[in-house]
Amino acid sequence: MPMTPTHALVPIAAALAFSNRPAPWRIIGAAAIAAALPDADWVMHDFFRVPDSSIYSHRGAAHSLFAALAFGLIAASLHRHLRVRPLTGVVVVAAAMASHGILDMLTNSGRGVAYLWPVNSIRLFADWRPLHSGPVHKAHLLADLFSRLSSELQQLILPMFGLAIAIRLCRMAVIRHRGSRQG
Repeated sequence: MPMTPTHALVPIAAALAFSNRPAPWRIIGAAAIAAALPDADWVMHDFFRVPDSSIYSHRGAAHSLFAALAFGLIAASLHRHLRVRPLTGVVVVAAAMASHGILDMLTNSGRGVAYLWPVNSIRLFADWRPLHSGPVHKAHLLADLFSRLSSELQQLILPMFGLAIAIRLCRMAVIRHRGSRQG
């Protein structure tokens, strides 16, 4: 699975690609937190002894579209603090949190994701799973983290920001082209 900080980079790349003007950092920060938040479900397993088979264990309910929408609605209620419109808060935060489950479904290891919970508790993987990941063992924590970071830089982070920059440059070229035609 992608590491938690990698999930938090998704809304930052999206803001780079799609924001028309400088986006308020509060909404980007909220979206980054929301994108990483589903991984907090490890607390249920480690501290509350929730079994791996439970819907409340890792990649369960916290990774669902329902959870993403719920956090989007919370963002809408905090829209003034986030300095955006309510609809922007819902869409940005819900999409950021929903991206977490999608990335986890694209991995070649771990458990499936309960993406459709509470409608359906089945745990899903994508048919195409290009993201290679492995477990992080406490005995080899530093070596495992370095190996995963290196892999994620190549598989996710650099391509994601490369695509974001390409989208941004294309959007800027279209805007300049439209401006030159009108002038």
